[in-house]
Amino acid sequence: MSQQIVRKPAFPYPNNVTFPRELRAAIPVHQPSLGRCLELDSVDAQPAHTVEWGRRVQVKLRVCETGTLEGAFNVWADMELEAAQGLANLIRTAAERAETLPAARAWKTR
Repeated sequence: MSQQIVRKPAFPYPNNVTFPRELRAAIPVHQPSLGRCLELDSVDAQPAHTVEWGRRVQVKLRVCETGTLEGAFNVWADMELEAAQGLANLIRTAAERAETLPAARAWKTR
């Protein structure tokens, strides 16, 4: 149920996700690696409207360390209004579908 977020090609400031530098040391470098799991502590969003970049939505995901580092970090997603509306619809549809799904095992038992 993925959906590509389409960006207007003439727009100079793309939809983006920004990770703080402090998280660089927390990402495993060995292969294979499943990456890094941080606990999602809170989510916040704010509207923005500037002459330079137009109408945008900025989402802050506050994540907490679960391993070698300490503290909490802000991961920012900044997107055009149309992309934010598309993401909101995608999440709403997935949540509605999740309400009606039967339970399934996440891991196979032997």
